[in-house]
Amino acid sequence: MATDSALPITLGVMALAGMPAAIAAVICADDMVVQVRHRAEKVREAWHEQRTLDRLERAFAPAPPAGPPWTNAARVATVALGAARETMVQFAAQRLSAVGLAPAWLPEPAPVALGPVPVPFEQIVAALRQLPRTDVAYDQALRDACLCLGIDEHLAEVAGLDLEIERVRVEGALSTAGVVLAGS
Repeated sequence: MATDSALPITLGVMALAGMPAAIAAVICADDMVVQVRHRAEKVREAWHEQRTLDRLERAFAPAPPAGPPWTNAARVATVALGAARETMVQFAAQRLSAVGLAPAWLPEPAPVALGPVPVPFEQIVAALRQLPRTDVAYDQALRDACLCLGIDEHLAEVAGLDLEIERVRVEGALSTAGVVLAGS
């Protein structure tokens, strides 16, 4: 009979001792909800930022070639073979005309066009390291470097904040290609 009366007393003492902890949990529950909500908003904002950056990257990425891969290779080979044929015909016409043995059916050799002398790539990179980013010559040096390495750029087409974003993208592409822009 003594055990029957001890159980309710023990449970009552435990409930009385645990009451402050239960009250504190109820009072602090709203703080926990606010913290969880704040953390969820941070995760959501980070996700939106990453999604926006991914969209920008896809927008500035070059378009993949259309059709099967072999069509692009065939197109390049056709252009290269046509250029090689024209070069060979011009060379033959020049050599045969120089010695006076050119047949009548051979086209007259085209005069050799002297264009602007290309700037060495090392000089372009040196200019990129020396010029301030706000200088127009810096953008031209970026364009020249992209032309040398076959990187797409749109620096002449944009202005303002878009120009700054394009500069950062082009500098990143050049860095990826192995160009060190910062002075060593």
